[in-house]
Amino acid sequence: MTKKYSKFLLASGEAFNLEDFPYYWITQVHAQCVKNEDHALKKYGLDNSRRRILLALKSKPHASVSDLSEMMVSKMSTTTKIIYRLKDEGLVETYSCEEDARITRVVLTEKGNQMTHKIKDLSNIVLEQSYEGLTPLQIEKMIESLKHIFKNLS
Repeated sequence: MTKKYSKFLLASGEAFNLEDFPYYWITQVHAQCVKNEDHALKKYGLDNSRRRILLALKSKPHASVSDLSEMMVSKMSTTTKIIYRLKDEGLVETYSCEEDARITRVVLTEKGNQMTHKIKDLSNIVLEQSYEGLTPLQIEKMIESLKHIFKNLS
C-alpha cells in the first residue's frame, strides 16, 4: 500500500476515519438525494426507480429493456418489473423489436412524457439545493474526478 493514499484506504492497524473515505460520502450524498427526490415525487405516485427509467427513456427513446437495465445499473428482472408497473400506470408502452423479436423496446407514452417534465421540475429543485455554496467550476471538477475514478475501476 502506498503512503500517498493511506488516509483514504481501509488500512488495518491504523485508525480509520470514515469521513476521510470518499465512497462513504458518495453513498451518503446519493442516499440523501434519492430520499429528497422520493419525498417530492410522492405526490405523483412515483419513486426513484420509476423516475430513473422515465428519465432514461427521455434521453434514449425506444431503449431496450437491457439498455435500461445497464443505464440504471440494475438487474434485468428488477428493471422489467419496474417497466411493467410503469406500463400498468400508462406511462410507457413496450413492443418487440422488428429486427430481433427477443428484444423488448420501451417508449414513453404522452402521459409518460408529461411526467418527465414534472420530474425534471421537482428534481431540479432538489439538485439546485444540493449545489448551493458550490461554483460551477467546483461541480465540473467533481464530475471530472468521479469520471476518472470510474475509468480507473472499469
